Amino acid sequence: MAYPGPSAARPIRGGESPNPGVYQMAEQRIPDPTLMARLQLSVKGVDWAASLVAHRQHEQVDGEWSAHQHVSHLIAVETGVFQPRVRRMIDEDRPVLEPWDEAGYMANAYRAEGDVVDLAGEFMRQREATVELFKSLAPEQWKRTGVWPAGEVDLAWAAEKCVAHALEHFVALLLIHQDTEHLQARRWFGEG
Repeated sequence: MAYPGPSAARPIRGGESPNPGVYQMAEQRIPDPTLMARLQLSVKGVDWAASLVAHRQHEQVDGEWSAHQHVSHLIAVETGVFQPRVRRMIDEDRPVLEPWDEAGYMANAYRAEGDVVDLAGEFMRQREATVELFKSLAPEQWKRTGVWPAGEVDLAWAAEKCVAHALEHFVALLLIHQDTEHLQARRWFGEG
C-alpha cells in the first residue's frame, strides 16, 4: 500500500489519539500549551526596537513618552508590579494588590540615565526572572487568585498580562521609530 502523503486524512479508531505523547504533554501544561513560550518571546523584540531608536532615546514625539521612558517603565513594572504580585499570589491566599502609580513613578522615580539598549537587556533579564516564577508552578497553582486592581484574577491571567504589557511597549517603540525615521533603509547603508 502506498503512503497517502501528509494531507490525506487517516481514520482514528475509537479512543485512539493521533499522537498520544503530544496530547498528554499539552494537557499537563496548564493553562495554555504556548503561554510560557509567549511569555518569553514577548520581550525578544524589545532589544531590537530599542536599538532602532537608541540615537533618539530621549526624544519625545508629540509629548508622548520617549523610548527611554518606555523601557525604564517596562523594568519598573516587571520588578515593582508583576514579580511582587505573582509572588504574593503564589504565597498568600487571595491577596489584595494595590494599584501601581504610573504617573507617580514617572514624576518621582524615573531617571533619564543609562543607555536604552542596556536597559532593554535588563528588562529581558528581569522577564526571565518572572518566567522562572511561573515555571515553578504546579498545575493546580495556576488557579491561585489575587485581587488585581482590575478585579479578581488568577495566575494564568497575570501571565497573559505580562505578555500583553511587553507587546504594548514593543509596539510603542516601533511607532516611535516609524514617527521619527521615515527613510529607514538609508541608515542600513550608513547614509543618514
